[in-house]
Amino acid sequence: MPVLLGDTYRDAQQRLDGRMRSLAALDPGSLGAAVPACPGWTVHSVVSHLVGIAADAIAGRLTGPPDDEWTAGQVDARLGVPIEDVLDEWAPLVEPMVEGLNGRAMGVPPCADVLVHEGDIAEALADPAPPTEAWAPFAAMVCRGRVRSLEVPGTLVVHAGDQEWRGGAGGPETTVTVEPWEFFRGVFSRRSLDQMRAWDWDGDPEPWLAPLCVFGPRTDDQPRCAP
Repeated sequence: MPVLLGDTYRDAQQRLDGRMRSLAALDPGSLGAAVPACPGWTVHSVVSHLVGIAADAIAGRLTGPPDDEWTAGQVDARLGVPIEDVLDEWAPLVEPMVEGLNGRAMGVPPCADVLVHEGDIAEALADPAPPTEAWAPFAAMVCRGRVRSLEVPGTLVVHAGDQEWRGGAGGPETTVTVEPWEFFRGVFSRRSLDQMRAWDWDGDPEPWLAPLCVFGPRTDDQPRCAP
């Protein structure tokens, strides 16, 4: 069954909206917590970026992946704005985003962005991971594509939950067995090279580590969600 990107986006936005409003009411200091996956950003900053992506996409200002200067501008524009107001800005943008994503008028990145950053916030706050059904179909789609696109000499066989994916240019096999959430986080550069090396490898992981990472390899260990 095809992944409905817009529905996935909407569900993540609703989870984030509820969590942020709860923090604002019960633990507002947590909104200023650092997010290790996004150096220099707080929980408030990450939400501001997500709202900025939606605002820029709907206004037609987003024609490709935003660079660091652009995303910094999204955050700076909402610096000091109460999180409830930032969320209120996001709310009317959600259904246009859903329509664009479900109709594939928009690409995959906005959906990836909201799910990856939802994970960033959950790990920063030591929250549980989002429900498996919320991210697993999307993660399987993008992770499968990432593995199949690898052109590294050899063959990588990934066992993630009940799924198996193969990639590489052909040759001797290296196998890795890893939980789907961990692999999803690693593919989106949310695990350090050392954390990825600690996965269950049969064969040499080194040729595969950096090529798996969408945003390049990282050296700083990342926190994990609460069990």
